[in-house]
Formats: sequence, structure tokens, C-alpha cells
Amino acid sequence: MKKLGICACYQHKNYGSQLQSYATTVELARRNIDFEIIRYKKKTTPLLLIKSLPRLLNPIFINDRIIETSQKKMMLKLHPQLAQDNAVRNAAFDKFSQSRFKKLSPVYYGYEQLKEQSKKYTAVMVGSDQLWSPSGITSNFYNLMFADNNTVKISYATSFGVSQINPRYHKIYNTFLNRLNFISVRENSGKKIVEELSSNKAEVVCDPVILLDAEQWLKEIPNKRLYDEPYIFAYFLGKSAEYRDAVTKFAKQKGLKIVTEPHMDSYNKADENFGDYTPFDIGPAEFVNLIRNAEYVFTDSFHGSVFSMLYQKHFLVFNRYSDNSSSSKNSRIDSFCKNYGLSDRRYNGNIADVENKINYEDVLGKVDEHRQKSKAFLDRALADFC
Repeated sequence: MKKLGICACYQHKNYGSQLQSYATTVELARRNIDFEIIRYKKKTTPLLLIKSLPRLLNPIFINDRIIETSQKKMMLKLHPQLAQDNAVRNAAFDKFSQSRFKKLSPVYYGYEQLKEQSKKYTAVMVGSDQLWSPSGITSNFYNLMFADNNTVKISYATSFGVSQINPRYHKIYNTFLNRLNFISVRENSGKKIVEELSSNKAEVVCDPVILLDAEQWLKEIPNKRLYDEPYIFAYFLGKSAEYRDAVTKFAKQKGLKIVTEPHMDSYNKADENFGDYTPFDIGPAEFVNLIRNAEYVFTDSFHGSVFSMLYQKHFLVFNRYSDNSSSSKNSRIDSFCKNYGLSDRRYNGNIADVENKINYEDVLGKVDEHRQKSKAFLDRALADFC
């Protein structure tokens, strides 16, 4: 019996992570492929600790895994109400994860068990999200280094999260990229990285959530209005007070309420006193419906932008990071806007640009063409299961 093992961040408390993981499973189920999500837990050993030491010199790891995590823990202690609200939000994520992800492997505890059990899979596939970020690449899970040489190794829409790789990691990337049989990435910059650091070629495919069109998402997540009155949905993960002030001014001009999701990654001072409705019991399904029913969407989120496009919203995309930031992840927004003809959706200081008409017939035409090419990539990569 042929089986596909999936490496996906389906339990991350992040809307994009869970929605793209879910979209991947929907696409595989549509193809009648026998699959399961691989569950792996590291076993702490002296060797693992030694191998982890170089990560302490990695600025992206330091920012993403140490500084931000420490800040979040500290802020939850300083703001007890936020800790309670955060627990409500986490429960909404858990509810979605538990109800939507049923095909799970046993837990493989320790790397040796993971390697041994990988032999039962005809193929393993990683995707999507920023799973090839330098911050975690040495764990040898999302790069599929654990997989047996005889197992077909596939990446679908995997992202590096950055536009270039520090030379100190080139050997690591060269090694695992050359082992992969089928490589697809989410960003144009990712294709360049693959082809510069390995002998393999890469194809730029659409994010898994785009594999489903608006009607298919409606089937998976039925429409439910959370607010009866017209509203703006402002979904910001960054810390810019300027962005929030601009949205507040626009909302007053339009006579609309603002719905927002505050303090997503940690306590965010810019979120204080921003927005009219700040619900915390919002899981991935509710997130989709907040976008689906909004009059306008303002966001610095990649998946917030994607669903705004799928539901043909008036929306603007804001940069979360400065372009010269060592931890910048703007490349995914760059590719999204360029590939689908949405470059005029980038915020350039004029909030009124959100009113500019979008030629959605042209945009969604580009999206559908890319969707079909992406499914063709999956046809080739999953040919053994046909």
C-alpha cells in the first residue's frame, strides 16, 4: 500500500500555517491519496545539543526563536488579561486543528525512530510555510534529511522566508536540496536560491490555500457573519502605529467600524486602543469569514492578502519589515504582488489607494493559470500514487 508522509506545521498557532496545511490535505484527499501528517518529537541528547550550538550565531534564529519567544513570555506575565485572552485564541486554534486534521502518524520520538519509520512511506512531502528558514534548517526534519534514499522526496511551495542565505549555511542547503526529487517553492527568490545553491531546478507554485478557489473554500468553511454591521478588517502583525493611525482615520471618513486581531505574536503596544472590535475567539475558520465579509481589508499578513484577493476585496498590503532588516520576510509579499499583478496594492503612504479599482478578472485569470501549473507539478511529483 502506497502512503505519503506530510511534514507540515499544522499545529502552529498561526492562521496561515493551519490554513495552508489544511488546504494541502484537501488537495491530497481530492486525489484519493493515502497520506498522513508525520508527528515527530525531538529526543534531547548531548549530540543534539552540540549540533544546536551554531544556531546561537544565527541572527534570524535569535530574533524568531529567542528574542520574540522571550518577549512574549515576559509580556504574558506583565499583562495577566492578555494571558487569558491568548489562551482563548489558542483554544480556537486547537479546535480547528483537532477537527480538521485526522490523518496523523504515531508520534515518532527521537531522530533514529523518525528515520526508521520513514521507510514505510512511498514518498514524503514538505510544505508549505517558511520551513526552510535558516533559523531552523539544522533540525533536519523539514528539509527531509531523515527520509530514506529510496523514498521520493517532494517540496510543495516551501519558503525560505528570506531572500538570501548566509554563506555559512550554503553547504547545508546544498546537501539537502540535492537529495530532493521534486522541488517547488512559493517565492521567486526561493527559486533563485535553489538554483544557485544546488544542481536542482525549482518551480514557483502557488501557496496551498490558492489551490482552492473562493467557492471551494466556501464549501470547506461555510460563510458566517460575525458582525451584522459593515466593517473594516485590519490585520497587522507588525508594530507600526502609523499604519493603524491611517486605518483609523480612513474608518472615520467612511463611518465604518474596525475589527482587528490584537497582540497576535506578543504584546503589541501599537494595538492598544486600536479598533472597535477586538475578538480573541477567532480560529482559522473565523479568520477567513472576517475577510470574506469585510468592506475593506488592511494587512501586513501574506495569507491575509491572499484571502483578500480570493474574495475580491478592496485591500492594501503593508510591509511588516524594513527591507534592510536581517529578519525581513517581505519576499513572499513581493512575489505575491508581482506574480498576480497586484503591485499597486502595496501601501505607499496614501491609504485612499484602497479605493482604486482592481481588475479582478485579470488578477484571478493569472491566479487560475498559476493554480493549474501548480497542480500539474503535483501531478508529476505524485505520479507514483496514480
